[in-house]
Amino acid sequence: MENILWWHWIVLGIILVLLELVVPSFTIFWFGLGALVTGLLVALLPEIPLKWQILVFSLSSIGFTFLWFRLFVPRKKMQSLLMDEKSAIGQTGIAASRALLPGQKGRVAFSVPVLGEESWSYQADEPIETGNRVRVVAILSQDPHERILKVEKVV
Repeated sequence: MENILWWHWIVLGIILVLLELVVPSFTIFWFGLGALVTGLLVALLPEIPLKWQILVFSLSSIGFTFLWFRLFVPRKKMQSLLMDEKSAIGQTGIAASRALLPGQKGRVAFSVPVLGEESWSYQADEPIETGNRVRVVAILSQDPHERILKVEKVV
């Protein structure tokens, strides 16, 4: 067991990365990268004892996994939320309640959920009657629980 060579780590890393294609958990991948890092280190410094190799493998694998779930996944969720908000612009719905004065709130219903909900509060710069067809032109409130959409009448 003391004769683990650099290419053993590289092969293990490649196997783990490829295994991620079969078992899509996106954690095996990070252990594969840890094995590749260890293989590169052992290639550069071939006299590293096995216990240090295992320590490097463990720390790099855990480090990659930690970085993924702590830094990149939350950013990805925020980006997908923003993309969802951008995709809401231009969606059309029916005014479920009227808002006759600028700044007055009404309720708009969508046939397909927008931002995960079938209806949202809205405001408009023009009078909107119940039953008017409206289009989302902006999102006024960024609070995901109390979003207010800015709409305009569709003629």
